Amino acid sequence: MPRLNHCIALLAFAIALSATLLASGISGISFASASNTITATLTVAAVCTVVLSNTAINFGSVPVTGNAPTTNAVADTNGGGVPANILLDGTNWVSGGNSFFASNTIWDFTTHAGGVSGNTLALAPGNIVDTENVIGAGQLVNTYFGAQIPAQQAVGTYTQTITVENKC
Repeated sequence: MPRLNHCIALLAFAIALSATLLASGISGISFASASNTITATLTVAAVCTVVLSNTAINFGSVPVTGNAPTTNAVADTNGGGVPANILLDGTNWVSGGNSFFASNTIWDFTTHAGGVSGNTLALAPGNIVDTENVIGAGQLVNTYFGAQIPAQQAVGTYTQTITVENKC
């Protein structure tokens, strides 16, 4: 019981002290605070796309040391809203255990019906080449491909993967 009396007396003192503090204009205890600001940045990236007119080129049957003229067109359409640079690379040509170099593929933005003329294709991956040709937003650019068959190349049906990238 003495403990309860002691608690009641302490509570009465706290109420009296609060009333005195309120009457004297002190309404509460304030704590010191600090603030700072953060600047957030966000860049909305421009979008360009690549849509190819065909995804298969058939050079037909070409003899050893022969050429497939640079006439096989692939139309690249940039469906995005900003211009883009056209980048190209490709794998080596492979047929079973035989192969020859990606650089035997020739590309150009002009057709060469009389033969193979233009630029050599870079070996993928990691060597993609900026063709320095810009394709506008919503525009179409034809890239023409040809091939040169090395001397003493083994006969066979060879395949190659060519990557066309529009970079904005």
